[in-house]
Amino acid sequence: MDPEGLKDELICAVCLQVYQDPVILPCQHSFCLKCIERVWVHTAGPGRFECPQCRCRFDPRPSLKRNFTLCDIVEKYNHSQPPAGHVMCDYCDSNPNPAVKTCLKCEISLCSLHLKPHLQNKAFSGHTLIEPVSDLTDRQCPDHKDPLIFYCKDDAKCVCVSCAIIGKHKSHTLLSLNEAQAAIKEELETEIKKLQEVQQNCSSKQRGLERSETEVKTRINELKGKLSKSFSEWRRKLEEDEKSTLKLINEEGLRALKQIRSCSEALNKRMEQITFIDGETQTLVQREPLSFIQNSKQLLSRVTESQKVTDPDVPEFTLNLSNIFQLIQERLNGCEKYHSDILEIIMPASTKYRGPLDIMPPPHSPSGTALRIAAGISRRTGISQGKSSLSLDPKTANCNLVLSDDLRSVTWTERKQFSLLYPKRFKHYPQVLCSQSFSSGSHSWDVETDGNECGIGIACGTVEREGRNSFLGNSNKSWCLYCGFSYLKAWHNSQFTDLPLFPSKPRIRVQLDYEAGTLSFYRVTDSVRYLHTFQTTFTEPVFPAFYCGRKCLKLLN
Repeated sequence: MDPEGLKDELICAVCLQVYQDPVILPCQHSFCLKCIERVWVHTAGPGRFECPQCRCRFDPRPSLKRNFTLCDIVEKYNHSQPPAGHVMCDYCDSNPNPAVKTCLKCEISLCSLHLKPHLQNKAFSGHTLIEPVSDLTDRQCPDHKDPLIFYCKDDAKCVCVSCAIIGKHKSHTLLSLNEAQAAIKEELETEIKKLQEVQQNCSSKQRGLERSETEVKTRINELKGKLSKSFSEWRRKLEEDEKSTLKLINEEGLRALKQIRSCSEALNKRMEQITFIDGETQTLVQREPLSFIQNSKQLLSRVTESQKVTDPDVPEFTLNLSNIFQLIQERLNGCEKYHSDILEIIMPASTKYRGPLDIMPPPHSPSGTALRIAAGISRRTGISQGKSSLSLDPKTANCNLVLSDDLRSVTWTERKQFSLLYPKRFKHYPQVLCSQSFSSGSHSWDVETDGNECGIGIACGTVEREGRNSFLGNSNKSWCLYCGFSYLKAWHNSQFTDLPLFPSKPRIRVQLDYEAGTLSFYRVTDSVRYLHTFQTTFTEPVFPAFYCGRKCLKLLN
Protein backbone atom coordinates (compact mmCIF):
# COMPACT_ATOMS: atom_id res chain seq x y z
CA MET A 1 0.00 0.00 0.00
CA ASP A 2 1.43 3.36 -1.08
CA PRO A 3 0.85 5.89 1.73
CA GLU A 4 1.22 8.79 -0.73
CA GLY A 5 -1.70 7.49 -2.77
CA LEU A 6 -3.93 7.48 0.31
CA LYS A 7 -3.03 11.05 1.33
CA ASP A 8 -6.64 12.23 0.95
CA GLU A 9 -7.75 9.37 3.19
CA LEU A 10 -5.38 10.48 5.95
CA ILE A 11 -7.00 13.88 6.50
CA CYS A 12 -8.99 14.51 9.68
CA ALA A 13 -12.44 15.95 8.86
CA VAL A 14 -12.18 18.40 11.79
CA CYS A 15 -8.67 19.93 11.50
CA LEU A 16 -8.16 19.04 7.79
CA GLN A 17 -4.62 17.92 8.59
CA VAL A 18 -2.99 14.49 8.56
CA TYR A 19 -4.21 12.49 11.53
CA GLN A 20 -2.48 12.94 14.87
CA ASP A 21 -3.14 10.02 17.26
CA PRO A 22 -6.25 8.83 15.34
CA VAL A 23 -9.21 7.20 17.18
CA ILE A 24 -12.25 5.42 15.69
CA LEU A 25 -15.95 5.90 16.62
CA PRO A 26 -18.60 3.14 16.57
CA CYS A 27 -19.76 4.53 13.20
CA GLN A 28 -16.28 3.68 11.83
CA HIS A 29 -15.30 7.31 11.22
CA SER A 30 -11.89 8.37 12.54
CA PHE A 31 -10.65 11.67 13.96
CA CYS A 32 -7.68 13.03 15.82
CA LEU A 33 -8.09 12.30 19.52
CA LYS A 34 -7.79 15.96 20.49
CA CYS A 35 -10.12 17.04 17.67
CA ILE A 36 -13.06 14.82 18.70
CA GLU A 37 -12.62 15.63 22.37
CA ARG A 38 -12.63 19.35 21.60
CA VAL A 39 -15.78 18.99 19.46
CA TRP A 40 -17.66 17.10 22.15
CA VAL A 41 -16.67 19.61 24.84
CA HIS A 42 -18.30 22.45 22.86
CA THR A 43 -21.30 20.72 21.24
CA ALA A 44 -22.44 17.69 23.23
CA GLY A 45 -24.83 17.91 26.11
CA PRO A 46 -26.13 15.19 28.44
CA GLY A 47 -26.86 12.12 26.34
CA ARG A 48 -25.83 13.90 23.10
CA PHE A 49 -22.55 12.70 21.53
CA GLU A 50 -22.56 12.59 17.75
CA CYS A 51 -20.09 12.01 14.91
CA PRO A 52 -19.06 15.33 13.29
CA GLN A 53 -19.07 13.62 9.89
CA CYS A 54 -22.24 11.46 9.72
CA ARG A 55 -24.13 13.02 12.70
CA CYS A 56 -24.70 9.60 14.25
CA ARG A 57 -25.62 10.02 17.92
CA PHE A 58 -24.28 7.93 20.78
CA ASP A 59 -25.73 7.50 24.26
CA PRO A 60 -23.91 7.05 26.52
CA ARG A 61 -20.58 8.55 25.40
CA PRO A 62 -18.68 5.87 23.44
CA SER A 63 -15.15 4.84 24.31
CA LEU A 64 -12.51 6.28 21.98
CA LYS A 65 -10.41 3.40 20.67
CA ARG A 66 -7.14 3.99 18.88
CA ASN A 67 -7.22 3.19 15.14
CA PHE A 68 -4.02 1.13 14.94
CA THR A 69 -4.32 0.46 11.21
CA LEU A 70 -4.64 4.16 10.46
CA CYS A 71 -1.75 4.92 12.83
CA ASP A 72 0.56 2.60 10.84
CA ILE A 73 -0.41 4.22 7.53
CA VAL A 74 0.10 7.74 8.91
CA GLU A 75 3.51 6.77 10.25
CA LYS A 76 4.59 5.38 6.87
CA TYR A 77 3.31 8.49 5.15
CA ASN A 78 5.24 10.79 7.48
CA HIS A 79 8.42 8.81 6.93
CA SER A 80 8.02 9.10 3.16
CA GLN A 81 8.03 12.92 3.30
CA PRO A 82 11.33 14.78 2.94
CA PRO A 83 12.50 16.73 6.00
CA ALA A 84 11.52 20.37 6.13
CA GLY A 85 13.97 22.67 4.35
CA HIS A 86 15.27 20.05 1.86
CA VAL A 87 15.77 21.07 -1.75
CA MET A 88 13.54 19.00 -4.08
CA CYS A 89 14.30 17.74 -7.59
CA ASP A 90 13.06 20.11 -10.34
CA TYR A 91 12.55 17.21 -12.84
CA CYS A 92 10.25 15.08 -10.73
CA ASP A 93 6.64 15.75 -11.83
CA SER A 94 4.74 14.18 -8.92
CA ASN A 95 6.00 13.09 -5.56
CA PRO A 96 9.37 14.94 -6.01
CA ASN A 97 12.43 13.37 -4.45
CA PRO A 98 15.07 15.28 -2.52
CA ALA A 99 17.79 16.75 -4.71
CA VAL A 100 21.38 15.54 -4.31
CA LYS A 101 23.07 18.13 -6.57
CA THR A 102 22.37 21.53 -8.12
CA CYS A 103 23.68 22.30 -11.62
CA LEU A 104 24.92 25.88 -11.88
CA LYS A 105 24.82 25.74 -15.68
CA CYS A 106 21.24 24.46 -15.96
CA GLU A 107 20.18 26.28 -12.78
CA ILE A 108 18.18 23.27 -11.60
CA SER A 109 18.35 20.82 -8.70
CA LEU A 110 18.47 17.08 -9.46
CA CYS A 111 17.66 13.92 -7.53
CA SER A 112 19.92 10.87 -7.83
CA LEU A 113 17.82 9.49 -10.73
CA HIS A 114 17.76 12.67 -12.85
CA LEU A 115 21.42 13.40 -12.06
CA LYS A 116 22.63 10.40 -14.08
CA PRO A 117 22.67 12.23 -17.50
CA HIS A 118 24.94 14.91 -16.00
CA LEU A 119 27.30 12.22 -14.80
CA GLN A 120 27.23 9.98 -17.89
CA ASN A 121 26.52 12.24 -20.90
CA LYS A 122 29.54 14.13 -22.31
CA ALA A 123 27.25 17.01 -23.24
CA PHE A 124 27.04 17.89 -19.54
CA SER A 125 30.75 17.43 -18.79
CA GLY A 126 31.31 21.18 -18.49
CA HIS A 127 28.46 21.72 -16.06
CA THR A 128 29.35 22.61 -12.47
CA LEU A 129 27.59 20.53 -9.80
CA ILE A 130 27.37 21.67 -6.19
CA GLU A 131 25.52 20.66 -3.06
CA PRO A 132 21.76 21.34 -3.40
CA VAL A 133 20.70 24.97 -2.95
CA SER A 134 17.23 26.40 -3.32
CA ASP A 135 18.20 29.94 -4.33
CA LEU A 136 20.89 30.64 -6.97
CA THR A 137 20.52 34.42 -6.89
CA ASP A 138 23.67 34.97 -4.81
CA ARG A 139 25.61 32.79 -7.27
CA GLN A 140 24.76 34.95 -10.25
CA CYS A 141 26.47 38.09 -11.48
CA PRO A 142 24.24 41.07 -10.56
CA ASP A 143 25.15 42.75 -13.88
CA HIS A 144 24.95 39.84 -16.37
CA LYS A 145 22.91 37.23 -14.45
CA ASP A 146 25.52 34.61 -15.38
CA PRO A 147 27.00 32.15 -12.87
CA LEU A 148 29.97 33.39 -10.86
CA ILE A 149 32.81 31.10 -11.93
CA PHE A 150 35.96 33.25 -11.61
CA TYR A 151 37.68 35.16 -8.79
CA CYS A 152 39.16 38.57 -9.58
CA LYS A 153 42.37 38.80 -7.58
CA ASP A 154 42.71 42.55 -8.17
CA ASP A 155 39.26 43.42 -6.78
CA ALA A 156 38.94 40.39 -4.46
CA LYS A 157 35.49 39.41 -5.69
CA CYS A 158 33.79 36.67 -7.73
CA VAL A 159 32.85 37.43 -11.35
CA CYS A 160 31.14 35.76 -14.32
CA VAL A 161 32.43 35.03 -17.84
CA SER A 162 30.99 38.25 -19.25
CA CYS A 163 32.74 40.29 -16.56
CA ALA A 164 36.01 38.60 -17.49
CA ILE A 165 35.63 39.06 -21.29
CA ILE A 166 33.78 42.34 -21.85
CA GLY A 167 33.26 43.70 -18.35
CA LYS A 168 35.42 45.83 -16.08
CA HIS A 169 37.47 42.83 -14.98
CA LYS A 170 38.72 41.84 -18.43
CA SER A 171 42.30 43.01 -17.83
CA HIS A 172 42.48 41.77 -14.25
CA THR A 173 44.13 38.66 -12.82
CA LEU A 174 41.49 35.93 -12.71
CA LEU A 175 41.56 32.65 -10.83
CA SER A 176 39.23 29.71 -10.84
CA LEU A 177 37.12 29.34 -7.73
CA ASN A 178 39.14 26.31 -6.68
CA GLU A 179 42.42 28.20 -7.12
CA ALA A 180 41.05 31.17 -5.19
CA GLN A 181 39.78 28.94 -2.43
CA ALA A 182 43.19 27.26 -2.10
CA ALA A 183 45.01 30.61 -1.96
CA ILE A 184 42.64 32.19 0.54
CA LYS A 185 42.55 29.01 2.60
CA GLU A 186 46.36 28.97 2.78
CA GLU A 187 46.43 32.63 3.83
CA LEU A 188 43.76 32.05 6.45
CA GLU A 189 45.51 28.98 7.81
CA THR A 190 48.76 30.95 8.11
CA GLU A 191 47.06 33.71 10.06
CA ILE A 192 45.25 31.22 12.26
CA LYS A 193 48.54 29.51 13.06
CA LYS A 194 49.86 32.85 14.30
CA LEU A 195 46.84 33.21 16.55
CA GLN A 196 47.27 29.64 17.76
CA GLU A 197 50.84 30.47 18.75
CA VAL A 198 49.51 33.45 20.66
CA GLN A 199 46.99 31.18 22.32
CA GLN A 200 49.71 28.71 23.30
CA ASN A 201 51.75 31.56 24.76
CA CYS A 202 48.73 32.79 26.71
CA SER A 203 48.08 29.24 27.92
CA SER A 204 51.66 28.94 29.12
CA LYS A 205 51.38 32.24 30.95
CA GLN A 206 48.09 31.12 32.46
CA ARG A 207 49.70 27.97 33.83
CA GLY A 208 52.45 30.12 35.30
CA LEU A 209 49.83 32.31 36.95
CA GLU A 210 48.13 29.27 38.43
CA ARG A 211 51.43 28.09 39.87
CA SER A 212 52.13 31.57 41.23
CA GLU A 213 48.71 31.74 42.83
CA THR A 214 49.20 28.37 44.52
CA GLU A 215 52.66 29.33 45.73
CA VAL A 216 51.52 32.68 47.09
CA LYS A 217 48.59 31.08 48.92
CA THR A 218 50.83 28.37 50.38
CA ARG A 219 53.44 30.85 51.50
CA ILE A 220 50.80 33.12 53.02
CA ASN A 221 49.21 30.25 54.95
CA GLU A 222 52.56 28.95 56.19
CA LEU A 223 53.70 32.42 57.18
CA LYS A 224 50.47 33.23 59.02
CA GLY A 225 50.59 29.93 60.89
CA LYS A 226 54.17 30.40 62.07
CA LEU A 227 53.59 34.00 63.02
CA SER A 228 50.44 33.16 64.97
CA LYS A 229 52.31 30.51 66.94
CA SER A 230 55.17 32.87 67.75
CA PHE A 231 52.91 35.76 68.64
CA SER A 232 50.78 33.55 70.90
CA GLU A 233 53.82 33.03 73.15
CA TRP A 234 54.17 36.79 73.54
CA ARG A 235 50.50 37.72 73.26
CA ARG A 236 50.10 39.59 76.56
CA LYS A 237 52.98 41.89 75.77
CA LEU A 238 52.88 42.16 71.99
CA GLU A 239 49.28 41.49 70.90
CA GLU A 240 49.10 44.76 69.01
CA ASP A 241 52.25 43.90 67.06
CA GLU A 242 50.83 40.53 66.04
CA LYS A 243 47.62 42.03 64.70
CA SER A 244 49.46 44.74 62.81
CA THR A 245 51.90 42.28 61.24
CA LEU A 246 49.21 39.80 60.20
CA LYS A 247 47.20 42.62 58.68
CA LEU A 248 50.17 43.73 56.59
CA ILE A 249 50.75 40.17 55.43
CA ASN A 250 47.10 39.77 54.44
CA GLU A 251 47.15 43.06 52.56
CA GLU A 252 50.30 42.09 50.70
CA GLY A 253 48.88 38.66 49.91
CA LEU A 254 45.62 40.16 48.64
CA ARG A 255 47.58 42.61 46.52
CA ALA A 256 49.64 39.85 44.93
CA LEU A 257 46.59 37.61 44.38
CA LYS A 258 44.62 40.51 42.93
CA GLN A 259 47.39 41.09 40.39
CA ILE A 260 47.48 37.40 39.53
CA ARG A 261 43.71 37.14 39.08
CA SER A 262 43.61 40.33 37.01
CA CYS A 263 46.25 38.93 34.66
CA SER A 264 44.43 35.58 34.62
CA GLU A 265 41.14 37.19 33.60
CA ALA A 266 42.86 39.13 30.81
CA LEU A 267 44.52 35.97 29.48
CA ASN A 268 41.25 33.99 29.64
CA LYS A 269 39.44 36.71 27.71
CA ARG A 270 42.17 36.77 25.08
CA MET A 271 42.08 32.97 24.69
CA GLU A 272 38.28 32.92 24.45
CA GLN A 273 38.42 35.46 21.60
CA ILE A 274 40.98 33.37 19.73
CA THR A 275 39.02 30.15 20.34
CA PHE A 276 35.86 31.77 18.96
CA ILE A 277 37.66 32.93 15.79
CA ASP A 278 39.24 29.51 15.41
CA GLY A 279 35.81 27.86 15.68
CA GLU A 280 34.39 30.16 13.01
CA THR A 281 37.35 29.33 10.79
CA GLN A 282 36.86 25.58 11.18
CA THR A 283 33.19 25.99 10.20
CA LEU A 284 34.00 28.24 7.25
CA VAL A 285 36.61 25.97 5.68
CA GLN A 286 34.02 23.20 5.42
CA ARG A 287 31.86 25.23 3.06
CA GLU A 288 32.00 25.05 -0.70
CA PRO A 289 34.29 27.57 -2.48
CA LEU A 290 31.93 30.44 -3.21
CA SER A 291 30.40 30.57 0.24
CA PHE A 292 33.87 30.22 1.71
CA ILE A 293 35.25 33.11 -0.34
CA GLN A 294 32.30 35.39 0.30
CA ASN A 295 32.63 35.00 4.05
CA SER A 296 36.42 34.74 4.36
CA LYS A 297 37.18 38.44 3.86
CA GLN A 298 35.30 39.49 6.98
CA LEU A 299 36.85 36.66 8.99
CA LEU A 300 40.35 37.56 7.79
CA SER A 301 39.72 41.13 8.84
CA ARG A 302 38.72 39.99 12.32
CA VAL A 303 41.79 37.76 12.53
CA THR A 304 44.03 40.70 11.60
CA GLU A 305 42.37 42.98 14.12
CA SER A 306 42.71 40.34 16.82
CA GLN A 307 46.44 40.05 16.10
CA LYS A 308 46.85 43.78 16.72
CA VAL A 309 45.66 43.36 20.29
CA THR A 310 48.62 43.44 22.67
CA ASP A 311 48.92 40.32 24.80
CA PRO A 312 48.59 40.92 28.54
CA ASP A 313 51.94 41.17 30.30
CA VAL A 314 52.52 38.76 33.16
CA PRO A 315 55.01 40.16 35.68
CA GLU A 316 56.72 38.08 38.32
CA PHE A 317 54.82 38.00 41.59
CA THR A 318 56.56 38.31 44.95
CA LEU A 319 55.57 39.12 48.49
CA ASN A 320 57.06 42.43 49.63
CA LEU A 321 57.45 42.16 53.40
CA SER A 322 59.85 45.06 53.88
CA ASN A 323 57.20 47.11 55.67
CA ILE A 324 56.88 44.31 58.25
CA PHE A 325 60.62 44.48 58.90
CA GLN A 326 60.32 48.21 59.51
CA LEU A 327 57.37 47.73 61.89
CA ILE A 328 59.27 45.17 63.94
CA GLN A 329 62.37 47.33 64.08
CA GLU A 330 60.41 50.30 65.37
CA ARG A 331 58.35 48.46 68.00
CA LEU A 332 60.69 45.82 69.37
CA ASN A 333 63.58 47.97 70.48
CA GLY A 334 65.36 46.18 73.31
CA CYS A 335 63.42 42.93 72.91
CA GLU A 336 66.17 40.98 71.13
CA LYS A 337 64.79 37.49 71.62
CA TYR A 338 61.36 38.43 70.36
CA HIS A 339 62.92 40.36 67.52
CA SER A 340 64.99 37.35 66.49
CA ASP A 341 62.04 34.94 66.67
CA ILE A 342 59.82 37.06 64.42
CA LEU A 343 62.57 37.74 61.88
CA GLU A 344 63.26 34.02 61.70
CA ILE A 345 59.66 33.49 60.60
CA ILE A 346 59.22 36.45 58.25
CA MET A 347 62.52 36.53 56.43
CA PRO A 348 62.45 32.94 55.05
CA ALA A 349 59.05 33.69 53.51
CA SER A 350 60.71 36.08 51.08
CA THR A 351 63.49 33.82 49.81
CA LYS A 352 64.34 30.26 49.01
CA TYR A 353 67.71 30.48 50.79
CA ARG A 354 68.37 29.87 54.44
CA GLY A 355 71.79 29.80 56.05
CA PRO A 356 72.97 28.83 59.52
CA LEU A 357 72.88 32.52 60.43
CA ASP A 358 69.21 32.73 59.53
CA ILE A 359 70.28 35.28 56.94
CA MET A 360 67.28 35.28 54.63
CA PRO A 361 67.64 37.51 51.55
CA PRO A 362 64.11 38.59 50.51
CA PRO A 363 63.72 39.97 46.97
CA HIS A 364 62.75 43.62 46.78
CA SER A 365 61.42 43.60 43.26
CA PRO A 366 60.58 41.17 40.42
CA SER A 367 63.93 41.97 38.81
CA GLY A 368 65.81 41.00 41.96
CA THR A 369 68.54 42.86 43.80
CA ALA A 370 72.15 43.41 43.02
CA LEU A 371 75.52 43.09 44.69
CA ARG A 372 78.11 45.29 43.04
CA ILE A 373 81.73 44.32 43.46
CA ALA A 374 84.53 46.41 42.03
CA ALA A 375 87.88 45.81 43.69
CA GLY A 376 91.48 46.86 43.59
CA ILE A 377 94.15 44.48 44.86
CA SER A 378 97.37 45.84 46.30
CA ARG A 379 100.34 43.56 46.91
CA ARG A 380 103.22 44.52 49.14
CA THR A 381 105.45 41.52 48.58
CA GLY A 382 108.56 41.12 46.56
CA ILE A 383 106.70 39.05 44.00
CA SER A 384 104.33 41.76 42.70
CA GLN A 385 103.76 45.46 43.28
CA GLY A 386 100.90 47.75 42.23
CA LYS A 387 97.20 46.95 41.64
CA SER A 388 95.13 44.55 39.55
CA SER A 389 91.35 44.15 39.43
CA LEU A 390 89.28 41.30 40.75
CA SER A 391 86.62 39.68 38.60
CA LEU A 392 83.80 37.30 39.51
CA ASP A 393 83.91 33.71 38.32
CA PRO A 394 80.63 32.83 36.47
CA LYS A 395 81.34 29.11 36.89
CA THR A 396 80.98 29.44 40.68
CA ALA A 397 77.91 31.74 40.75
CA ASN A 398 74.68 30.34 42.18
CA CYS A 399 71.85 30.05 39.59
CA ASN A 400 69.92 32.88 41.27
CA LEU A 401 72.77 35.34 40.78
CA VAL A 402 73.20 37.54 37.70
CA LEU A 403 76.71 38.85 37.02
CA SER A 404 77.38 42.14 35.21
CA ASP A 405 79.09 42.12 31.83
CA ASP A 406 82.37 43.29 33.36
CA LEU A 407 82.11 40.58 36.07
CA ARG A 408 82.47 43.17 38.82
CA SER A 409 78.95 43.28 40.22
CA VAL A 410 76.31 40.68 40.99
CA THR A 411 72.51 40.81 41.26
CA TRP A 412 70.21 38.48 43.16
CA THR A 413 66.97 37.49 41.39
CA GLU A 414 64.17 35.17 42.46
CA ARG A 415 64.06 33.52 39.04
CA LYS A 416 66.75 30.92 38.46
CA GLN A 417 69.02 31.65 35.51
CA PHE A 418 69.78 29.13 32.78
CA SER A 419 73.36 28.00 33.39
CA LEU A 420 75.59 25.01 32.77
CA LEU A 421 76.08 22.54 35.60
CA TYR A 422 79.69 23.36 36.52
CA PRO A 423 80.96 21.34 39.51
CA LYS A 424 82.30 24.52 41.16
CA ARG A 425 78.91 26.26 41.14
CA PHE A 426 77.27 26.93 44.55
CA LYS A 427 74.02 24.96 44.66
CA HIS A 428 72.09 26.06 47.77
CA TYR A 429 73.20 29.59 48.68
CA PRO A 430 73.48 32.83 46.65
CA GLN A 431 77.28 32.88 46.66
CA VAL A 432 80.07 33.50 44.17
CA LEU A 433 83.88 33.44 44.19
CA CYS A 434 86.35 35.58 42.28
CA SER A 435 88.46 34.10 39.51
CA GLN A 436 91.67 35.27 41.25
CA SER A 437 93.21 33.39 44.18
CA PHE A 438 95.99 34.22 46.64
CA SER A 439 98.60 31.83 47.98
CA SER A 440 101.12 34.40 49.23
CA GLY A 441 101.62 38.06 49.88
CA SER A 442 99.45 40.83 51.26
CA HIS A 443 96.35 42.01 49.42
CA SER A 444 93.56 44.52 49.87
CA TRP A 445 90.25 45.18 48.13
CA ASP A 446 87.20 47.37 48.76
CA VAL A 447 83.57 46.31 48.49
CA GLU A 448 80.57 48.61 48.43
CA THR A 449 77.17 47.21 49.45
CA ASP A 450 73.74 48.56 48.56
CA GLY A 451 72.16 47.55 51.83
CA ASN A 452 71.85 44.56 54.16
CA GLU A 453 71.86 40.78 53.75
CA CYS A 454 75.32 40.38 52.26
CA GLY A 455 78.51 38.55 53.11
CA ILE A 456 82.13 39.48 52.31
CA GLY A 457 85.07 37.18 52.89
CA ILE A 458 87.37 34.51 51.46
CA ALA A 459 87.14 30.77 50.84
CA CYS A 460 89.50 27.96 49.93
CA GLY A 461 89.13 26.48 46.50
CA THR A 462 88.15 23.16 48.10
CA VAL A 463 85.19 24.63 50.02
CA GLU A 464 82.04 22.54 49.55
CA ARG A 465 79.56 23.77 46.89
CA GLU A 466 76.35 22.33 48.32
CA GLY A 467 74.89 21.49 51.69
CA ARG A 468 75.24 23.21 55.05
CA ASN A 469 79.03 23.47 54.98
CA SER A 470 78.95 25.35 51.67
CA PHE A 471 77.55 28.39 53.52
CA LEU A 472 80.41 30.91 53.81
CA GLY A 473 81.84 30.80 57.35
CA ASN A 474 80.21 27.51 58.26
CA SER A 475 83.35 25.40 57.81
CA ASN A 476 87.09 25.73 58.43
CA LYS A 477 87.58 26.54 54.74
CA SER A 478 85.80 29.91 54.64
CA TRP A 479 85.78 33.22 56.57
CA CYS A 480 83.03 35.81 56.18
CA LEU A 481 81.74 39.13 57.55
CA TYR A 482 77.92 39.22 57.37
CA CYS A 483 75.91 42.47 57.25
CA GLY A 484 72.30 41.64 58.16
CA PHE A 485 69.07 43.47 58.85
CA SER A 486 69.82 43.80 62.54
CA TYR A 487 73.27 42.31 62.96
CA LEU A 488 76.91 42.40 61.97
CA LYS A 489 78.69 39.08 62.51
CA ALA A 490 82.12 37.63 61.84
CA TRP A 491 81.69 33.94 60.98
CA HIS A 492 84.17 31.04 60.66
CA ASN A 493 83.95 27.29 61.27
CA SER A 494 80.31 27.57 62.45
CA GLN A 495 81.33 30.08 65.16
CA PHE A 496 80.38 33.75 65.04
CA THR A 497 81.22 36.98 66.80
CA ASP A 498 78.67 39.81 67.13
CA LEU A 499 80.02 43.21 66.07
CA PRO A 500 78.63 46.76 66.54
CA LEU A 501 76.10 47.74 63.86
CA PHE A 502 76.72 50.58 61.40
CA PRO A 503 74.43 52.47 58.97
CA SER A 504 73.43 50.88 55.67
CA LYS A 505 75.28 51.18 52.39
CA PRO A 506 78.76 50.73 53.90
CA ARG A 507 82.04 50.42 52.09
CA ILE A 508 84.07 47.51 53.46
CA ARG A 509 87.83 47.10 53.05
CA VAL A 510 89.28 43.62 53.22
CA GLN A 511 93.00 43.11 54.01
CA LEU A 512 94.60 39.71 53.64
CA ASP A 513 98.11 38.83 54.80
CA TYR A 514 98.59 35.25 53.67
CA GLU A 515 101.89 34.52 55.44
CA ALA A 516 100.74 36.16 58.68
CA GLY A 517 97.43 34.27 58.49
CA THR A 518 95.26 37.36 59.06
CA LEU A 519 92.08 38.53 57.39
CA SER A 520 90.90 41.97 58.56
CA PHE A 521 87.81 44.07 57.82
CA TYR A 522 87.41 47.83 58.00
CA ARG A 523 84.53 50.25 57.45
CA VAL A 524 85.58 53.03 55.08
CA THR A 525 83.90 56.46 55.19
CA ASP A 526 85.77 59.75 55.61
CA SER A 527 87.97 57.71 57.88
CA VAL A 528 88.82 54.03 58.24
CA ARG A 529 87.27 52.17 61.20
CA TYR A 530 88.54 48.77 62.28
CA LEU A 531 85.87 46.02 62.53
CA HIS A 532 87.37 42.54 62.99
CA THR A 533 90.34 40.27 62.28
CA PHE A 534 90.43 36.50 61.75
CA GLN A 535 93.67 34.82 62.79
CA THR A 536 94.49 31.46 61.21
CA THR A 537 97.08 29.52 59.21
CA PHE A 538 96.38 29.28 55.50
CA THR A 539 97.38 25.98 53.91
CA GLU A 540 95.93 26.39 50.41
CA PRO A 541 95.02 29.20 47.99
CA VAL A 542 92.06 31.38 48.97
CA PHE A 543 89.56 33.23 46.77
CA PRO A 544 87.61 36.44 47.55
CA ALA A 545 84.03 35.24 48.24
CA PHE A 546 80.66 36.94 48.44
CA TYR A 547 77.13 36.20 49.65
CA CYS A 548 74.49 38.29 47.82
CA GLY A 549 71.21 38.13 49.71
CA ARG A 550 69.05 41.21 49.24
CA LYS A 551 70.96 44.15 47.92
CA CYS A 552 74.02 44.71 45.87
CA LEU A 553 77.80 44.32 46.13
CA LYS A 554 80.28 46.19 44.03
CA LEU A 555 84.04 45.75 43.76
CA LEU A 556 85.74 49.14 43.83
CA ASN A 557 89.01 50.03 42.12
